[in-house]
Amino acid sequence: MSKPFGRWEFMRPDDLEEIVAAAPVAYVPLGTFEHHGWHLPVCFDAVKAHALCLRAARETGGAVLPAFFYGTGGGHIGYKWTVIVEEERIRPLLETTLDHLARFGFKVVAILTGHYPSEQVQMARRLAEEAGRRNPATRYIGLTEPEITTPMPGDAFAGDHAAKYETSIALALDPSWVRLDWLKGGREASEVAFPDTPTGPHDPAHPLYAIYGQDPRRHASAEAGERMVQEIVSRLRDMVMERLEERD
Repeated sequence: MSKPFGRWEFMRPDDLEEIVAAAPVAYVPLGTFEHHGWHLPVCFDAVKAHALCLRAARETGGAVLPAFFYGTGGGHIGYKWTVIVEEERIRPLLETTLDHLARFGFKVVAILTGHYPSEQVQMARRLAEEAGRRNPATRYIGLTEPEITTPMPGDAFAGDHAAKYETSIALALDPSWVRLDWLKGGREASEVAFPDTPTGPHDPAHPLYAIYGQDPRRHASAEAGERMVQEIVSRLRDMVMERLEERD
């Protein structure tokens, strides 16, 4: 029989009691508010992580917390529609959450960040390590999806920003999130960007503005995304189950 799972925000106390008794696993998806090109939602990192956690929870059982939308670090600080927060302001909220999950009886807590500049990845790892020391009865995991994704042939890294990898994952998770037809040039910079916004590899009039990686119009596909999603979910599932067996 499958183990109970679900979205924390829709659960009642008895639902959570059932999960702790049968599948004491909690998933904590992290992201940020960040310009993801003209074709993806600005909070894509968070909704991506939440969707991946939910797929893993279907296999392991457990509760998926609401996505945490505030993230730190990255090259899009200063872009319009982006909100990047200093780690010092984020950590207390996440530390409190992680400690409460242990107090509630969860034996494995998986932190998955869909936003993965080095600052955010290091924060997720530190949060997991430090929470584990404070709560030795609970196993914590802190990681991001490129760590458990095999790069495609010819690529050195299995991740990008709103390009081939992220757009493919979006197409697999929910095609309605993706509007490749909105990747077109000619926008007026004064209307879509702040005067002091960094342009990165492109100016705001360019169709690939704010995208770091290979052109998703040419390289992204739902088929590739589904392979990535299956690998991410299976590896995350295996990590969670291994930690749960250690606790048992």
